[in-house]
Amino acid sequence: MGIRASSQVRRSVDWWKKIQTTKYGLAKELIHPLKPWLRKAKFNGPLQVTAIKRGGKWHVIEYNIRIGVTSGPMILRMLKKSGRNGPAHDAKPEAQSAFSDKINFGCSLTLAGYGYPFNQVRGPQFPVDVSGKFDCDVWWNEVARGNDDNLVSTGQRIADVIGLAPTLDAAIEKAYANIRKIRVLGSYFRTDVGQSLWPPGKV
Repeated sequence: MGIRASSQVRRSVDWWKKIQTTKYGLAKELIHPLKPWLRKAKFNGPLQVTAIKRGGKWHVIEYNIRIGVTSGPMILRMLKKSGRNGPAHDAKPEAQSAFSDKINFGCSLTLAGYGYPFNQVRGPQFPVDVSGKFDCDVWWNEVARGNDDNLVSTGQRIADVIGLAPTLDAAIEKAYANIRKIRVLGSYFRTDVGQSLWPPGKV
């Protein structure tokens, strides 16, 4: 499993202003029909759409009113820092979208554990071996300290590894270099993240 975030994705404020003229008409087909309901519900948060294109027509798989457990922290790391302990916070709305000029791309990879994605399958706890130091963000999920104080897997989602860099290739390379430092019996990760780019179907 994995996702990418880029300077195009992260500038959501600019996208919303240009939503009427998007090149592939995605907003017009998938978002605009919901605008009356969104206004009525006074919804102002993120709206994520997953869809497939078949026979020249977009078909919605699902809508999510969230950024995502992995993409959220990745996008927050792309924000400029304020003088305090986190991203810039200001009364002005535009301050909320102040992104760093040095971090343009992010790549998030998930290390899936034994039995994933079948939640009914509960495997035993396996040792989590880490070789070398990480030079990117690593979010441990279903892991714990064993009796010997070493990490063990406790579920099916072991870790999310996030590479951030000025270029897409560098972000992908960093994420893959770091996820390969983690070894757990029965675990796996996707090896094709970042290879299928826009427009849909382009490889």
